Amino acid sequence: MRLVESGIDEPLAPDQPLEPPIPVAAPAKAERRATGAGGSFRHWALLNPFTARHAHSASLGLVAFRPLSARAASAGYSLAFGESLTTLRGAFAAGALQENELRFVPNDALSLALSRYQWEAGPRLGPIEPKARVGFTLLHLDVGHGVSFGLLSPRVGLGLWLKLPRSRVGVSAFTEYFWRLAGDESAFVHGLTLEFQPDAAPLLPSRPPTSSPAARDRR
Repeated sequence: MRLVESGIDEPLAPDQPLEPPIPVAAPAKAERRATGAGGSFRHWALLNPFTARHAHSASLGLVAFRPLSARAASAGYSLAFGESLTTLRGAFAAGALQENELRFVPNDALSLALSRYQWEAGPRLGPIEPKARVGFTLLHLDVGHGVSFGLLSPRVGLGLWLKLPRSRVGVSAFTEYFWRLAGDESAFVHGLTLEFQPDAAPLLPSRPPTSSPAARDRR
């Protein structure tokens, strides 16, 4: 006699007790994961890429450039291009802006600012978005009375933005310490900028893609 249930292929003696069947574990059920736009970011809403918006930006500015040893400032102009990423949480918004800027001060120099990083935050009051910014310029190169360069020039600012359909327009005021490590002396810079973001749009689709079997069954 062979016992299939016990998994034994050899015949048993008449007085030998039957062995219990070998237990077989049932296959584990697939874990259901949240597929909603905010399911994985319930406790970290400001890090949710599905409610974040991405935009390119262009800005024109007027600057007052004053070297440390000077009593009066010289007027200048700036043109910058960059991109921003903003995350939203109810009536609060926080984000970051990266841009490159070309600045021309006739009485001082033509300067190129590379990789300026700014962090911003503020409330959302309907279509109006006031924000505070803080950041630094990683590297700037100047050509004027000579060749100069600087690193890590700090910058702070305040601004007011108007939200339009798929775009934003803003005006901001800033102050910056233009730190030159070699060449001409450092300077204080104050200015006003007009900023335009023509293509503000969600960073990712409203629902994240998923490849779970349960999700495929619901399609």
